[in-house]
Amino acid sequence: MRKLAIALVAVLCVGVLVGLGLWKSTPSTAHAHHFDAALAQVHAWGAQQDPAKTFPTSLHATREGKRTWYSKENGGFELITGIPIEKVGCLTCHPGTYADGSKVDPKTYQPSCRDCHAGQEKVKQETCLKCHRRQAFEIANYPDVHRAKGMDCMACHPPEDSHGDGTPYKSWLEPGAVKAACENCHKQVSPTVSHTVHNKTVHCTSCHSQTVIACYNCHFESEVAAGIKRSYGVMRDFSLLLKRKGEGDKIYSGTLMTLSYQGKTFVALAPYRAHTVTKQGKACTDCHSNAAIQEYAKTGKIVLSKWDKEAGKLVFTKGVIPVPPDWKTALQLDFVNYTGDPAKPETDPTKWVFLKSGADLMQMLYAEPLTQEQLKKLGLK
Repeated sequence: MRKLAIALVAVLCVGVLVGLGLWKSTPSTAHAHHFDAALAQVHAWGAQQDPAKTFPTSLHATREGKRTWYSKENGGFELITGIPIEKVGCLTCHPGTYADGSKVDPKTYQPSCRDCHAGQEKVKQETCLKCHRRQAFEIANYPDVHRAKGMDCMACHPPEDSHGDGTPYKSWLEPGAVKAACENCHKQVSPTVSHTVHNKTVHCTSCHSQTVIACYNCHFESEVAAGIKRSYGVMRDFSLLLKRKGEGDKIYSGTLMTLSYQGKTFVALAPYRAHTVTKQGKACTDCHSNAAIQEYAKTGKIVLSKWDKEAGKLVFTKGVIPVPPDWKTALQLDFVNYTGDPAKPETDPTKWVFLKSGADLMQMLYAEPLTQEQLKKLGLK
């Protein structure tokens, strides 16, 4: 454990230097070699945790996060479908192959080391992205200051984030479930006006993430019929502002998930850390007295998605969107339905038709809406 602690300190020091621009961690430099070596030490000594004991209770193994959000006990989508999560493919979802390239039989698949590890070699980021498709989309479409420095998933996520730490968490949003955090490397922030004003009341991601990502209007009939993940499209270039439950009034970035099933519609809201980080934070006007605040002041509503009848498509709101206390009535969303064959993997874009305005069920876990006082600080009059 002493060696692991030393290695972690070394890596965190490197991370600070990277953040300050004093460590040029491009893959071709000697510094990058030392950085990778330090990470290799962390992974090697992290094995002293004995993943054989911790993995069975990890979120990767239990898929408990899926059950937590879906369950009717937590106000989830099961209230609409009436189908237990064990009856759909969520808990056994996996790409077509293991890390070593061998095929996965979905009928017998169970989470194991083989999901990520191919022999003794270091887990590649591409392996992570086979499952973490939202992060893959972020990487494909947006720059990030950490990736620009040559950092990969494991630069921030220690082994415990994959193998678990022996605690059976309900979601990655539970305190302690994910060890990666901005503050692990960025112990201090530069004394800018924005940092001076917001450092204790606004989380880093609220200002420094370009966007969050959300697949929009997942068609659950396709999941039930054939285990197909089919959504209308991707909602991007936006970010919700909300509070992370249990952390006082500090403002975090957030995202949403929307689904439909047999004419019923659903939306869930949660805190979220996007991997689209920029050195330069948002401008004051991106959040204060922005379009969403002005719309809410005039109408008491904030439109997130709207069906354009003439164009025959959904139009998504962009920019920073605060989540107000009356979020269940204030946030306005339109939904569509897929009229093609739900069992066919190919999606015909002409088969999406307008379904309805409004969500039949709304859920918020690990988060709270902003207060009226916080809205006033954002410019609400």
